Amino acid sequence: MLKDPSTKYKKYTPLHLPDRTWPSKTIDKPPVWLSTDLRDGNQALANPMTIEQKTSFFRLLIRTGFKEIEVAYPAASDTDFGFVRGLIEKNDIPEDVWIQVLTPAREDLIRRTIDAVAGAKQAILHMYNATCPCFRDVVFRNTKEQTIDLAVTHTKLVRKLTDEYSAKYGTKFRYEYSPETFSQTEPDFGVEICNAVLEAWGKAGPGENRIIFNLPATVEIATPNHYADQVNSDLLPYNSALIWPLSLD
Repeated sequence: MLKDPSTKYKKYTPLHLPDRTWPSKTIDKPPVWLSTDLRDGNQALANPMTIEQKTSFFRLLIRTGFKEIEVAYPAASDTDFGFVRGLIEKNDIPEDVWIQVLTPAREDLIRRTIDAVAGAKQAILHMYNATCPCFRDVVFRNTKEQTIDLAVTHTKLVRKLTDEYSAKYGTKFRYEYSPETFSQTEPDFGVEICNAVLEAWGKAGPGENRIIFNLPATVEIATPNHYADQVNSDLLPYNSALIWPLSLD
């Protein structure tokens, strides 16, 4: 055991961003608040909540005033799938509330996830794939090109299926994409893959048609100002009307 374990880690490389804009920005209108307690919080529990417990929690979030709630990772378990189906079939979701569901970029899990929200009035389909060098090289053994192809191929699948389910059930869909491990991903590659997803989705615009890019600090590797610089540098190429509001996980 090293006396000072910090010596085995490389220092992060600061971004050279002399024209950074985030320090002088102020929020002049209420942001969109999204609760992830039922999904992210539930995943972290040694004994995940039951359908009854999740339903009770969901109703509390509704009373609190949330209008967007990430309710589940439906393909992860029968419990999560059944919970989402129960919310829809029992009309537990108010007219003005969007439920959100999470799925990795894998066809069978995407199909299971969309089956879970069939018949919902409004749903956000949140898809992710890991993009940083460690995941590309060690976990998936994919090139940058293969990583982009994975995101683009499955984004097109989400577009196809959500269009079909909109026509069949009348569900309004929004799309959210996460370059998972964003905080460890090269900024230029983060821009490249998000641009590719934006083009593959093909119908992003202001208002109801906005696409959401979630930029996760999946593992903290630096101080908050460095993360802010990463976000700042990645947003420079975008037309903010297409991606607003940005969701930061």
